[in-house]
Amino acid sequence: MEKSPAMYDKEKFQMIFEYSPIAIWEEDFSAVAELGEYLKKRKVTDIKKYLTEHPKLVTETFCKLKILDVNIAALELYGAKTKKQLIDNLGKVVHKSALATFVDEFSALLSGQNTFETEFKSRTLGGRLYDVHLKVSVPEIYKTTFKRVVVTLQDISVQKRYERHLKQLAQIDGMTKVLNHSAIEYRLEEEIARSKRYRLELACMMIDMDNFKQVNDKYGHQKGDQVIKKTAELIRQHLREVDIVGRYGGDEFIIILPETPKQNAITAAERLRKLFDDRMHDMSVKIPFCTVSIGVGGMPDSDVNSSKDMIKKIDHGMYEAKKSGKNCVILI
Repeated sequence: MEKSPAMYDKEKFQMIFEYSPIAIWEEDFSAVAELGEYLKKRKVTDIKKYLTEHPKLVTETFCKLKILDVNIAALELYGAKTKKQLIDNLGKVVHKSALATFVDEFSALLSGQNTFETEFKSRTLGGRLYDVHLKVSVPEIYKTTFKRVVVTLQDISVQKRYERHLKQLAQIDGMTKVLNHSAIEYRLEEEIARSKRYRLELACMMIDMDNFKQVNDKYGHQKGDQVIKKTAELIRQHLREVDIVGRYGGDEFIIILPETPKQNAITAAERLRKLFDDRMHDMSVKIPFCTVSIGVGGMPDSDVNSSKDMIKKIDHGMYEAKKSGKNCVILI
């Protein structure tokens, strides 16, 4: 029996669905329509805010969504052997960060949007965590009932790793491999805000190499660069893992010590000062080290409300250390 045009079209679209390189799901989102009715009865005007405040309602709605069909790419994406295995186990591999995605998704659909796109983290059935791009499309005829919704997912882990790598490169000082000027200022602003919000102590220090110009003049700029690199390396090695180091410029470094009292910061600063003083007088060391002058500040401090305030304070302390004969620590 010869196939009708309608039968050919059905086979064609089934083939496109099954063998598309993008993971495709056909789902019944009727539960979202039910959620919308529930919110209307309660005269909810700010859907996103309400759902954020009622996460259990979001989770319950998600659990009611029905997967009608998935394609081969979806099986491969989640490491499933059969459609039944994927459909039966999908809810078990949702990452905890996905709750915010569901809130945004349901809010968008209930606000009248036909499509919703976002990026979030998901897990394979085997537990591997990866980044995905999600797109939900509601055909016009199902705009109010959500009985048929098309969901596509793409693994963007490689792309996100590349983006994170580029972002990291943009924050790192090329010579010393610690944070650059902009990045250390940004991190300091974050830590000050955190200190104020949670009433945590915070310490910060500015380190400047003494007589560094003489190193450049005597040994040349290439040797001077080696000294700066080694200085950054030693600072990093002799601090805690949680401490944040950045090159503020030239031969100046800023160190942020989260949740650290000023007195403890002075102890850490003195330890660093002595480290460089010892290197300076150790004739077996081939690199011509400099001593350092260090200004220390911290919070709580009524004069510090921003990173600029803190930098101004520790910069002043560092210059006071210079005026006091260098190779010393000044708390300001």
